[in-house]
Amino acid sequence: MMFLSLPKLSSVAICFFAATATKVDAFAAPKSMPASKVVGGTINDASSTPQDIFEEFTKFLINHQTDMISKIEQADGSENAFSRDGWGAFANDNDSSDEQQTKSGGITRVIQGGNVVEKGACSLTIIRNGVLTADRAATIQGRQQQQEGDLVVQEGDIYSAAALSVVLHTRNPFVPTFRSDVRIFLVKSASDDSAVAWFGGGSDLTPYYLIDEDISKFHKDLKQMCDSHFPEDNEYNLSHAQMKQFCDEYFYLPARSEHRGTGGIFFDDLSATKATLSFVEDVATGWMPSWLPIVEKNGSKEFTEEQKHWQCLRRGRYLEFNLLYDRGVKFGLANANPRVEGVMVSAPPKIAFDYNHVPAEGSEEERLLKILKEPKDWTV
Repeated sequence: MMFLSLPKLSSVAICFFAATATKVDAFAAPKSMPASKVVGGTINDASSTPQDIFEEFTKFLINHQTDMISKIEQADGSENAFSRDGWGAFANDNDSSDEQQTKSGGITRVIQGGNVVEKGACSLTIIRNGVLTADRAATIQGRQQQQEGDLVVQEGDIYSAAALSVVLHTRNPFVPTFRSDVRIFLVKSASDDSAVAWFGGGSDLTPYYLIDEDISKFHKDLKQMCDSHFPEDNEYNLSHAQMKQFCDEYFYLPARSEHRGTGGIFFDDLSATKATLSFVEDVATGWMPSWLPIVEKNGSKEFTEEQKHWQCLRRGRYLEFNLLYDRGVKFGLANANPRVEGVMVSAPPKIAFDYNHVPAEGSEEERLLKILKEPKDWTV
């Protein structure tokens, strides 16, 4: 088994994504993240090697991006379709699957000015056959807790990584912003056939007005899905309650003493096995079924200019988090010649900053702020 201190892993992994036009919100988890404990279906199982799992997962990501964009465009109902900005192995629509299985590349898809989605991005990134430098290898190796048979990461080892992320900023303030991602990080020994891989990802809501039954259903559906994969005393030492806590801890603005939204789940350092592959794919396939019913219910609600302005004020907090605290954005913008449009693709389309704005006492805006300062368990 291997455990990484995830803030340390972020310096290895984020550079691969933030510098290549995809913004992966959280490659670094809170320090309280427990080690995943593999008992059955070990990472070295010859029937499902880390490389096999990586290839299967990348194919899933490619197909899921296409499927998800189709569903979002259908729900949006406008003439505005997602643009396509491909690079590397995905530079052209007709790139061969052989190239996509051997070379790095990605696709950033963006929709703007839609009926439902005022701005949205769905980004795919696949990095293949990079070489770990001495300092990156030392960062990982220094945090390893090895068991017999584990790969000891060394300088010169080969890494690959893949991620799919989506951020949907809505036009109607009664529909929450939706953010999610799934990802995999693979390291292969340069000297033999040993390898190790980890999954990460999550899903969360940033509402502007609390419609309790919608947020509660979102969390209950996540809990049901997590519980089906990680029952009590499971071998991965993981639970929905932990993943909810990790999400609340990461998406937090300490200067404001408030959370960015009402949360969801967040996980990382999850050993890549066939069992965890099934879980991560279920996370991704559950994105649209968890969000689109809220769109259908509230997307046509009338709203006032004041309510739209409140949405823009809360979007300001969203951008604050991205620029001040999000490790992916900070790392991406610190690189030489960053692909700024890609790094900032998750930014809201319109924001507002009012000096010392205080919601009216007893208002729905004040009720939201109270929840953001003291998160609750929406599953009870």
